[in-house]
Amino acid sequence: MLKKIKKANQNYINSPQGKKNSDIFQWQIKKTRWLFFALCFYLISQGFTIPILPIGPWAIWPNFSDLAVLLIVLTFLLNINQKNFPASSSNQQLIKILIVILVLSIWSHLGYLSNLVDSDAFGIKLGIYQIYRLVQFVCIFWATSKIPLTTERIKLLKQITTFVLIFVCLSILLTFSGIFPMGLLIAHLPQSLDGSGPWYYYVLAEKAGGKGWGTIGYNHAYVAVQVVMLVTLRIHLAQGKQVTLNFCLLLLSLICCFFSESRAGFFTIFIFAAIYMLKKPAYTGILITITAVIFISFGFVLSSPNISLVGLNATESSVLERQSTILDASNADNLSGRDEIWQERLNFLSKEPMLSITGIGFGAAWDYWGSGESAHMLPLHVIIENGILGLFIFCFLFYKILNLLYKYEIAEKAIFWSTIGLLLSSSTQETFYPVPAFGHFLGLYLCSVAIALPNSETNKLKNMKII
Repeated sequence: MLKKIKKANQNYINSPQGKKNSDIFQWQIKKTRWLFFALCFYLISQGFTIPILPIGPWAIWPNFSDLAVLLIVLTFLLNINQKNFPASSSNQQLIKILIVILVLSIWSHLGYLSNLVDSDAFGIKLGIYQIYRLVQFVCIFWATSKIPLTTERIKLLKQITTFVLIFVCLSILLTFSGIFPMGLLIAHLPQSLDGSGPWYYYVLAEKAGGKGWGTIGYNHAYVAVQVVMLVTLRIHLAQGKQVTLNFCLLLLSLICCFFSESRAGFFTIFIFAAIYMLKKPAYTGILITITAVIFISFGFVLSSPNISLVGLNATESSVLERQSTILDASNADNLSGRDEIWQERLNFLSKEPMLSITGIGFGAAWDYWGSGESAHMLPLHVIIENGILGLFIFCFLFYKILNLLYKYEIAEKAIFWSTIGLLLSSSTQETFYPVPAFGHFLGLYLCSVAIALPNSETNKLKNMKII
């Protein structure tokens, strides 16, 4: 029976009508070539997300990722009147939800503006910033979902992601050790805290001994989740192959997340690595042994008062202590003041029960607390700004993402498992919220989801060697 079906398919392919349809299909793929190259540029830009020009407020200083998004939008619009390659049904479902979230976010911010008393409130600018980022991220997801990924295109994306991951990891290790001066990375920006905002922390951190921020950003949580996303995207693009290289890159990512000083990020990569090892038991013993040797060696070097290495600074001895607090996360002393922040937000909501349902407005959170801090807990921050209704929509979005990834992502389901880990770690940070500290992470994540969900024409694309 199968032989008859294969023979019938082959006869159709060789027929005039089959060849005509094949030519049309190839033409549709070639039409998206420039859009694909724009996507490649976006992935390359994820290796250096520091601003390149100090234009406007520091939060919206453009970086290479912003230029890549602009290029993606322009190339997408150039083909808007032509017959576009269809997005998969999975991606179409997510696009609709993302557009609803964008519209409701704008509505929430407009509601906040309508009740505003102080015309200089910080929430005005923050809300506009968050909407601007959401528009970017929706465009990235939409455009990526329209790009047919042939075998050659997947191969190129894998090579780019591998290069970017290694580049980012090296930048983390070099800035952490003090070998590469952190201040040099922002030498083109205003050299003051008032002029550069938190980007000036690069200079202050260098004076204090160096930080493992690399070429990503001033927030160690962003640095760590960026590494997590890059390595999981790389493993997904490998499609079950190159297991040895995947393990090496995963080990490198573990080390870099450790030196980023982000406990949530290190927890995420540790969870993902554990799951990946369970799926590849033949390599588990080797990875555990190598990892143990490396971390024990680092611990000995960083804790011994008799050992001094060029480029290593005394401040780094606190990294071991900081990361070890993961084992005692319930201790309030290890929460870096988060327990007080959470209690303050909960007290506010208890006094204003109606705001628990509707929220105070998209972008308005920083108006209510002089510290200018977010809630440091994603679900709580969503409730603060968007209410329980907003949290329900957020949960529905990630339910759909996880459900679709579990059903359709191939091989090790790397994006699915990294999403689980990132959601768990978001109990202490705003991982999936468009706050300034997390830059383009949400864009990279949605781009990865769009890549991971297969197109309806996946079987045809496997035989195409077109870039």
